[in-house]
Amino acid sequence: MAFSRDTAIGTGLGAIVVAAIIAGLFVTGGPAEARRQKEDQLREAALLSTANALVCLERAGVAFPEDRAQQEAVWKEYRSTGQEKCFNSDLRADPVTEAPFALMRENGRVIQICANFATKRKQDNGPLTYASLTALPALGERRDTAGEHCFDIDYSAGIG
Repeated sequence: MAFSRDTAIGTGLGAIVVAAIIAGLFVTGGPAEARRQKEDQLREAALLSTANALVCLERAGVAFPEDRAQQEAVWKEYRSTGQEKCFNSDLRADPVTEAPFALMRENGRVIQICANFATKRKQDNGPLTYASLTALPALGERRDTAGEHCFDIDYSAGIG
């Protein structure tokens, strides 16, 4: 049985399409990589929200305790007083693992907030743009590796 010219062309085009799909998955990392990138974007938003909350508390003269239950109580008390409403601020945990973010302290003051990222950030300023008006201006910078990254908190940020 002989193959016709049309069958050969169709088979060749089919092979090209399959090769393009495989190459696309290889380049982009596929759906699993896209999911990890989305999780890291959620993680960035939660980090920023928590850092903004720390700035709000400091501006109100509220000491931030080390114990997680006390932190929640302090934040709840602050929010109930109707004090200044800070933009995008809430004490949040990692949205994927539900673990609290690591806080680095110096002289009793939180100076850095850390998280474990599943992916590297390939370019500066992705879907979320961070400027000097946020408590974490370096959050939008390129990350060359996955893993733990810590960010300095800018207490002079104009987030209110």
